[in-house]
Amino acid sequence: MKAATTNIKDFSGYRLLACFAHPDDEAFPVGGTLAMYSSLGASIALITTTSGQLGEIRQDGIATKDTLGSVRSSELRESAHVLGIDRLNILSYKDSGMAGWDANKDPDAFINANPDTVRSQLVTEIRAFKPHVILTFEPTGLYGHPDHIAISQQTTDAFHYSNKKSYEPDPYHPTAPWEVSKLIYCARPLGYRKEWYEQLIASGVEMPEPSTEQLTHGTPPEEIDFIQDVSDYLDQKIRSILCHKTQTGPNWPYRNAPEKVLKSILGFEHYMQIYPKLVSRNQRQEPLGIFNGVEI
Repeated sequence: MKAATTNIKDFSGYRLLACFAHPDDEAFPVGGTLAMYSSLGASIALITTTSGQLGEIRQDGIATKDTLGSVRSSELRESAHVLGIDRLNILSYKDSGMAGWDANKDPDAFINANPDTVRSQLVTEIRAFKPHVILTFEPTGLYGHPDHIAISQQTTDAFHYSNKKSYEPDPYHPTAPWEVSKLIYCARPLGYRKEWYEQLIASGVEMPEPSTEQLTHGTPPEEIDFIQDVSDYLDQKIRSILCHKTQTGPNWPYRNAPEKVLKSILGFEHYMQIYPKLVSRNQRQEPLGIFNGVEI
């Protein structure tokens, strides 16, 4: 893993499209990066495919099972504002829940969506916004959530279809092909749950010990291409996370963590460059980053 670097100071004219599954996906794994590039002038768009209807309700009275999707959509809008996201599109699919839940069988769940329909929706947005970079989850969805895995697959598919002259999302409303310069996956290094747990416990913050299954979450470090230091944008990232009141609640462990621990856990974000793939040693020795190599 290599630290991201860039000589560019003004990213005006650069555009990034983030594609995720639930409200708060834009905050926890990549919020610092989105805040940083927005602050430096880049235009940021976000597609979120569900309203997170099956998430937690960690504050009494803030939502009910029936209103959670609506509440979480409002939380997402607040978070997007904090991060400086210019364009937000919340699709109407249902949260599929964790693997093995009955919700997986709901025909309206995102994991059961018609791939052709999702491709059409994503490519339409790509061709309208014309991003230079697309960002989504790595293939395991960080921790195996079915919706995370699905949006990774669907976004990757749309990335490859967006520049095809032969593909038209809506024949009645033709759109010009757009070639996206880079496809980036967000990731977390294998063992991150244990590392975070040990740091928090050592600083006096109580939290449950990771399960055996949770200890398998993450990407082998050698597969991660670069790490973005977002410590200068940590306050903005945390404000974004805390917009998601239903998911954090008053006992969110990071509320009481020392600043040093917060920076260590939340101040660095990990990425894999999928296209163009870094295949040579010389490529890996060059400066790496979200927009590195993009010409506008």
